[in-house]
Amino acid sequence: MPAASAVFRIVGQNLSDPAFLAAMGGSLRRMAVGYAIVVVIGIGAGLLLGRYRLLDEAFGVLAVALHAMPAAAWVPLAIALFGLGETTILFTIVLGATGIVMVGTSAGIRSVPPLTLWAGRTMGAHGVKQFWHVIVPAATPRIVDGLRLAWAFGWRALMAGELLVASVRGMGQLIHAVAKSRQIPDLIALMVIIAAIGIAVDGLVFARLERTVRVRWETA
Repeated sequence: MPAASAVFRIVGQNLSDPAFLAAMGGSLRRMAVGYAIVVVIGIGAGLLLGRYRLLDEAFGVLAVALHAMPAAAWVPLAIALFGLGETTILFTIVLGATGIVMVGTSAGIRSVPPLTLWAGRTMGAHGVKQFWHVIVPAATPRIVDGLRLAWAFGWRALMAGELLVASVRGMGQLIHAVAKSRQIPDLIALMVIIAAIGIAVDGLVFARLERTVRVRWETA
């Protein structure tokens, strides 16, 4: 194993290398696009599953299956459908992370306490009004939990996609290159940077969002 000083020296060199920064920017851009799609599809489908029991009984297992399937397992199918391009990686992110948002959202909708529903009804909230003004806000902490986990799942799916679709410029492609050449210090330096980005986004965005929501709903 290389010395820590050598690894962090390479980390510093990478972060000042325009080519590496371009690859990192490409990965982050793909992650942002893929995650936005995950949020729209995952929350939308999760709300439907949570609202309509018949849909949940019919398609709820699909959400669990998407959540259970490893992201790398989707890559061969994505390549067969879309070829070796960015669409394949976006497809992998969406299928690798949408399931957890669907499961979290639908579970949050179904787990709203009966007392909350009763309080909403006594204040005139019924039907659609009750759903949007009582149930969805009360389920928000669980939805945010799902979004936070989806970031981690999507980040892993992005790396798996870029690693296997080496024609797309990104950090996964760099890992593929240094692994083939057995450059262990460079490989570990890339792993450190990838882990640091994941931790930074989770701490700066999702941990703060989760605290804000839990304080707002007095669940902290």
